[in-house]
Amino acid sequence: MGAGSNRLARKDNLMGTIREAPPSSGISLTGTATARVVRNLVMTRDANELIASLAQETGLSEGDVLRLAIGMFKVAVDATKEGKHVGVARSPEALDLELTGF
Repeated sequence: MGAGSNRLARKDNLMGTIREAPPSSGISLTGTATARVVRNLVMTRDANELIASLAQETGLSEGDVLRLAIGMFKVAVDATKEGKHVGVARSPEALDLELTGF
């Protein structure tokens, strides 16, 4: 299926059904519009409400909130592999809160 195709390709997997979707102008991990994969995702009501709340608070779509979260998680995993610390800081000199478990 070419990048300019408007058809959706369907594949089944353990996480639900995924479909390739045409490019959009939303946020991507690479910063460029690319073909999308549509995925059904099962989550708790609390998680769903959190995503909706973050989307409303930031003015982003719920999909963009999830894409940014995945991108940040990737950065955290990579940094941890490099022996770096990931966290929240008031200043660059010291972490106020360290995030662990990556």
